[in-house]
Amino acid sequence: RPSSLLHHCLHPHPPRHLLATPLLRPQLLAESPAHAGLISFLAKPQRAPGRHGGPRPRAGALSCPLVELGGGSGGCGLRHGSADPTNRAADLKERGDPAAEEWRALREGRRESVAESPGAEKRSVLHLVPINITSKEDSDVTEVMWQPALQRGRGLEAQGYVVRVWDAGVYLLYSQVLFHDETFTMGQMVSREGQGRQETLFRCIQSMPSNPDWAYNSCYSAGVFHLHQGDILSVVIPRARAKLSLSPHGTFLGLVKL
Repeated sequence: RPSSLLHHCLHPHPPRHLLATPLLRPQLLAESPAHAGLISFLAKPQRAPGRHGGPRPRAGALSCPLVELGGGSGGCGLRHGSADPTNRAADLKERGDPAAEEWRALREGRRESVAESPGAEKRSVLHLVPINITSKEDSDVTEVMWQPALQRGRGLEAQGYVVRVWDAGVYLLYSQVLFHDETFTMGQMVSREGQGRQETLFRCIQSMPSNPDWAYNSCYSAGVFHLHQGDILSVVIPRARAKLSLSPHGTFLGLVKL
């Protein structure tokens, strides 16, 4: 019966205003299947236009599949909207729901999570290996000439014996020298020159064996420093005619912007 079908689909207790509506009262009391089209239309869930003109169900719309009116029964259930943040945000905005802004932020957050960090391409990295050394008798030092083995970004530049900083910031600075010298102690200093002054950032000292066949020792140091634009970095061994390895795995210098 039509009245019992709508009674089952719409509410266990039909509202009195629905039964009292002049337009619906004859259909609710109709016995003929000829009125099934009108009842089906009244029972269909309302739809709102989609973003591209297509139909899209509202979240939580009541869906009641109709069956033949000749004594059959139908089931009712809530049909929820899409869980996609884009569609959900459009639904909430259309209804004036304040939660629409939260869903929009969720949607944009998903897009930002797959995007690359804007500062990733600006992070400078420079790893240097030696190509030659120069001994200065007057100052009793040995300097190392470098060449890039790995470079990223434009914030650092190798210029012969020194490294010039073009991009100010906090850097991890590391240095190693592999000595082959029987002098009792060997080591290196990493210094910075800039802003009208020169300072030692760190130094490394290593004891050496007296036997020339065993006189191999490496000296490694590292630290984190705030470098300024225009700073000039250099590695100096405070001993003239120092004997050291020019192998890339034994002697190197590097900077990584943090």
